[in-house]
Amino acid sequence: MSALEAMINAWMEAERPRIRYMSQTMRGEHILLSFVFEESRELERRVSTQAQTSPLSRFFDDDDFIDDRPSSAHLPSIQPPSVH
Repeated sequence: MSALEAMINAWMEAERPRIRYMSQTMRGEHILLSFVFEESRELERRVSTQAQTSPLSRFFDDDDFIDDRPSSAHLPSIQPPSVH
């Protein structure tokens, strides 16, 4: 368990993902961790590119305000594929 925790911490430290959702499930003796995330480097690159190419307007339309929260706190559940 501590090795898994160390691997996840190393990944988070190196990649700096923006975690949107995390789920932990036990499958027998195994732990299944799922992350829904955005890559911070990609977000930073897009923001930097946008800031360089288009100055901000003093007037905003309603479309300019994007709610950054997830639309749902729960992901739909699906059955895992069957193993033959």
